[in-house]
Amino acid sequence: MRGSAIIASLLGLMWLPLCAHAQVVQLANGGQLEAAVNHDSEVAASGHVELVVEGVGSVVLASHQVQQVESPKVTEDEYFDYAANFTDTVGDQWKLAKWCQHQGLQLPFERHAHRVLELDPNYLPARKALGYERRDGRWVSREEIMTERGYIRYEGRWMTVQQAALQVAQERQEQKLIDWKVRLRRWRQQLGRSSAPEVQIDLNTLDDPDAIPGLIQLLGDELDQDLAFAYLETLGRINSPAARSFLMENAVFQNNPIYREKCLQEVLAQRDPQMVEFFANHLKSYDNTIVNRAAYVLAELDYPTAVFPLAGALQTQHLASHSSRYTYFYTSLAPEKRFDIEGPKASYRMLTLAEFLGRSRNAYDIVRVQNQGVHQALRQLCDGQDFGYNPDAWKEWYQQVHAPKSPTIRLAREQ
Repeated sequence: MRGSAIIASLLGLMWLPLCAHAQVVQLANGGQLEAAVNHDSEVAASGHVELVVEGVGSVVLASHQVQQVESPKVTEDEYFDYAANFTDTVGDQWKLAKWCQHQGLQLPFERHAHRVLELDPNYLPARKALGYERRDGRWVSREEIMTERGYIRYEGRWMTVQQAALQVAQERQEQKLIDWKVRLRRWRQQLGRSSAPEVQIDLNTLDDPDAIPGLIQLLGDELDQDLAFAYLETLGRINSPAARSFLMENAVFQNNPIYREKCLQEVLAQRDPQMVEFFANHLKSYDNTIVNRAAYVLAELDYPTAVFPLAGALQTQHLASHSSRYTYFYTSLAPEKRFDIEGPKASYRMLTLAEFLGRSRNAYDIVRVQNQGVHQALRQLCDGQDFGYNPDAWKEWYQQVHAPKSPTIRLAREQ
């Protein structure tokens, strides 16, 4: 056989024809197909990928099933026109295999390389390119080698049975999160419609931690304040570190004061002494507004252990106003009507002044600020006591009132 007939027989049905604006989609299981990726699809927002395959239609895959998407370097016609010039010999089939590899056509490369081995089982370049090794006088495939070592192939990768089991568990967990996102969005879309709702969700009884990302996503799109409050109350009822952390962060960072106060209410409903450390770390922020917001939360938590870190933050150093004019301060941004689920840039979220200065080449003027919010928080925590902006006096008072007293130990006299 010669020309395109040879090529067609080699490829079989494993490589679908290229369509007009298709891309090469490498699948995690090692497969490959030609399809156009629909980036505007509704499923794209729920962790899936929609592929449009010519002659087949729309195919929806989970994102983890797609390893890579590449634009093809050649069209189907170009491939067949080029391949028709080669005969069914070792030399020609190997040249064609190398050309396919250079063009990024992995499956055609493997087909032609395997054809080379059918014609000459000992052709070394093809053996090496396909991962074969010589053992005890015979060629052993990569699959055989990895199997002997105790590995299995899962989603296009070699891994141990334990790794595969962990991967399966992670994929199942990711799918649960995606399912909740889709379900919650459909529930919100049907609210207020006259027809019977397709999806039934009672926020008052919702307690599944897998719903947290979906609730936060809804919160970020919500214009109805009552519904936004309902989402926050639901997050407050779900017994999960993820929900608790989200509420704690937004009790400080959220620029909308109404939503920030609501987050604080939900945090106070779960108040715990370990929260003191979380909010005390924000007293070190380069942003003076964050320092005073954190102090307000610590006062509301009402744990005396906050006195020491608060005393240390009575007077803090910050950028002078003229130096900070072109510096990023999240708290200087106007509050949005919607709940801002993103918050400050990650690189600025827990940035101290020393860290800020250390990574900047600009010269800044520094001023020492007396933090009225910190002072008020100390007065509230210490039953109205007032030692002004003297940190040592506040700490001394705390030690006298709250520090545990060492027991008196009496030693018996020797007789």
